[in-house]
Amino acid sequence: MKKLLYLICIACTLALYSCGSTKAYVGARQEKASLATINQGNNKLTIKNRKTKESALLIQVDSISVGNYFKGYPKHCDILPGTHTVEIRHFQQWNDNQAGAAAVGGVLGGAIGGVIAGSIAESNSPHKHYLITFDAVAGETYNIMAVTDPKTMDVDIYVTNAANEQRIKSSYKLKEEEKQ
Repeated sequence: MKKLLYLICIACTLALYSCGSTKAYVGARQEKASLATINQGNNKLTIKNRKTKESALLIQVDSISVGNYFKGYPKHCDILPGTHTVEIRHFQQWNDNQAGAAAVGGVLGGAIGGVIAGSIAESNSPHKHYLITFDAVAGETYNIMAVTDPKTMDVDIYVTNAANEQRIKSSYKLKEEEKQ
């Protein structure tokens, strides 16, 4: 019985771990050389004498969903060459005051309690989504960055070539929240 429970736990973990998609295009798998790759950008900074971090979490590439709060966010995605619009979630660790709620809910209320607590934590977590548009070239790897100036708290969203960290031409805008 313990062995069966152990196997079920491993299977569920693998299923949840593999939910995020790294293929952000429609069609058959392509050769790696014919694709471009986008990476989640991460930044370490100090705000009010406290070390913290921020990330550009990958949500959607054009109309293809690649990640969300419940299934996770991929660290990278493969895309076809051309112009793409990528939706990111700007995660700011210093603003995520609800981070432990899902863990506490999971411990106290099991899986359902964890889902409910996680949903509440997500809805209360202050974050913004941005749309960034740029041209991708086959064989290249790009980092999508969200960087906050610790003095002014202004955010800069941009794309760099991962090989040389040079900025490439891109444009971004704050995504409008849908009215419900």
